[in-house]
Amino acid sequence: MVKMFRGKKTIWPVYRFFLVVILLTIRFDIAYGWGHQGHSVIAYVAEFNLASESKKIIVEEFSIKNLVNVASWADKVRKRRKYEGPWHYSNIKENESTYVVSRDCPDKNCVTEKIKEFSRVLKNKKILFRKRKEALKYLVHFVGDIHQPLHLGNSKDRGGNKIRLDYLGRKVNLHYLWDGALIDWKKESFSKYAQHLNNKLIESEKLEWLDNNVDDWANESRLLALKYAYPLDSERLSKAYVIRGREILDQRMVQAGVRLADLLNQILKTKE
Repeated sequence: MVKMFRGKKTIWPVYRFFLVVILLTIRFDIAYGWGHQGHSVIAYVAEFNLASESKKIIVEEFSIKNLVNVASWADKVRKRRKYEGPWHYSNIKENESTYVVSRDCPDKNCVTEKIKEFSRVLKNKKILFRKRKEALKYLVHFVGDIHQPLHLGNSKDRGGNKIRLDYLGRKVNLHYLWDGALIDWKKESFSKYAQHLNNKLIESEKLEWLDNNVDDWANESRLLALKYAYPLDSERLSKAYVIRGREILDQRMVQAGVRLADLLNQILKTKE
């Protein structure tokens, strides 16, 4: 066995072998919020609902050709900006049914308060352009995050991250499932998936979704988490649980996209 490591020709094959073994044993169910798929769908839905003037400003002034291009940016930068981790969720004390800023986010470093903060930054043209562009990219991501039910999960279990269960032959955590793993993507492109969701929009329903604020979005997610995500009969998910979960996630993605578009339309049309 020692001879295998002698000489340059034998070192690389052995190194590759152990690298493959390591990669196969790493768990990939660490939650980063919706996953690339969900954030892409939300961004596409938002594009379908943006006002033409908003699209023009985003492309010409901010040099962002499509919102999907920056949809996962906040997840990428937080890998090196560790302090931004809490910005992606607003975990709540167990058995509490609504979000209360003084209790759940007193330092304002949670997704609910960050959406408010970055909305103000983007709106204020006196702030450095670089900061406003970052604010736009954060909003594209965080409006998605707040609509994921377990981003308003229990603090005790870290939004479902500590709850382990079986799904499709794998040991995963509950948060990971609600970040989009429950969805059957069927190898369909994210733009087509988003178009499918957007086509089912009912105007009266859309108007109802827009008649609320960021805290309301948080409380919707909290209710869904308590009513549908957390109730588990065992470590194995029932078919009914999976079906209902997919329905909820589809609705939350389209709600997030519609609300993101409306938020950007309102901010970008403001003249200061």
